Amino acid sequence: MNYDLLTNTLLYCILCRYVNCSKAVTMRVNQSLLLPLIVVSAQTTVTISSGAVHGISTNIGDGVAIVNKFLGIPYATIPSRFSRPESPGLWTEPLDATEFGPACYQNFGLNELGPRPELLQTLFNTPKAPESEDCLRINVFAPDSVSNATRAVLVFIHGGGYQMGHARIDLSPFAAYEDIIVASLQYRTNVFGFPSSPDIPITERNLGLYDQRFAFDWIQQNIEAFGGDPSKVTIWGQSAGALSVDQHLKAYATELPPPFRAAIMSSGQTSFGLLASPSPSDGKEWSALASAVGCANSTGGMDCMKKIPPEDLIEAMLKHSISFGPELDYVTVWGSPAELWRSGQATRVPILTGTVAEEGRSLVNDKVDLASWLEAYLPNGLIKEDDREAIVSSYHSAGMTTDFDIASAMTTDFLWLCPQSILSTTAASHNIPSWRYYFNTSILNFFPQEYAWLGKFHGSEAILLFTDPSNTTYTPQSYAVYEYLRGAIGRFVKNPNAGPGWPAVGSQYAPLDLVVLGDIGNFQTAVTPFNTTILDQRCGLYKDVYQKLEAMSG
Repeated sequence: MNYDLLTNTLLYCILCRYVNCSKAVTMRVNQSLLLPLIVVSAQTTVTISSGAVHGISTNIGDGVAIVNKFLGIPYATIPSRFSRPESPGLWTEPLDATEFGPACYQNFGLNELGPRPELLQTLFNTPKAPESEDCLRINVFAPDSVSNATRAVLVFIHGGGYQMGHARIDLSPFAAYEDIIVASLQYRTNVFGFPSSPDIPITERNLGLYDQRFAFDWIQQNIEAFGGDPSKVTIWGQSAGALSVDQHLKAYATELPPPFRAAIMSSGQTSFGLLASPSPSDGKEWSALASAVGCANSTGGMDCMKKIPPEDLIEAMLKHSISFGPELDYVTVWGSPAELWRSGQATRVPILTGTVAEEGRSLVNDKVDLASWLEAYLPNGLIKEDDREAIVSSYHSAGMTTDFDIASAMTTDFLWLCPQSILSTTAASHNIPSWRYYFNTSILNFFPQEYAWLGKFHGSEAILLFTDPSNTTYTPQSYAVYEYLRGAIGRFVKNPNAGPGWPAVGSQYAPLDLVVLGDIGNFQTAVTPFNTTILDQRCGLYKDVYQKLEAMSG
């Protein structure tokens, strides 16, 4: 990519009203924030709709701030397999909420073109999380200090391709340094969250999304007990969590007021491009899984599937590359998603979107065959052979030679960068306040050298934000970006209409209406407004493909 620093990035200092220029260039690490997290023995208690909850207090930065943590709170009862969530009811004794609850059952097998299961587990499930069907839990992190008013609330929805993921993440720094209430929720994934059985009505299949909606209702009912304001909620998703946020933005448009006032989508949307296509409703994946576990010819097929040990279902999905995801139901997932945004029918709340520079490097198998990747993602029925070769040629011209480098770069642009750009621009055209970031910081020093090939991969910014600074060796750049991005999210949550701290998409500063968090070409920096025209210059290659995909998604 051609980065013209003289004409595009040296202009950033005119925007110092938005960005702290001195921080952007010096990248000094605030050593006081690198002090360890110390658990205080004192217990803290709140009372919610189900009863009393005992949490713990965490002393951050050797007394800089104290955060009250309430972990693993059930926002629903133990779910009945393949059924919607239900209220947890009342408990008579105080709930011990001092440890995270188990993760929902995870499937780390995708397909032969995707990343190796062991890589996904290393990046996103280390240390390995305990798993259970009793997993519909929510964690709340609240500043201990007294406030004259209830605080704004940030709700995080984890990613994992709707196949994996969990919320066993300590978000105390957001509460401590941004003075907000933070909640993180878990939801069912894979077959447990999206069973495509023909015996289940179509409107009852997207259980994972219903779990999230149930958690939103729980927050509306209970967040005041933790000092939060239910009218000041921002939902934030990463990867599949971001896909979910986009689904909620469309679904809640007809249910006013929505249970949130702003939204953040980190690496994900479901309105433009290939990711706008919901999972098929033909039941083939369900049939394949039922056959693999011996339930295909059972007279009570559903009862059979409900009795199979969860570990056996996971093993079968992994072995046979079977995956499940949201289906079109016109309750949680709507058709013609691009048109909903284009006609201004999505929920009208401020949005913050962002992508990572090399998303595809952790999403494409490192031994991928380019011809197979092209046939799967850009088949002849979607694009002419000559046009497909022209697209590949443009990546060769940029100096990419290996099948992996080309497939991962095309994945980055085709599935993530360009559709997210379209969404933010479309929203802004309807006067929906929109901001956009581009994460271009390496965190490879967090991992052994054998993972150096990953580059700036999908999920990098989440790992950076959720890693304990006291146990991590940051570079000056990565710590500056960590501090800035955490602060930007905090600013957005507290005042969504004012934004995170840089020019809005389509503002008077366009095309300098995006911020790069990290490198600009070979120049290592931290925070720099940048020209979106240059960043998105390859998006035009996929214009015709997006139009065909949009027609199909309708």
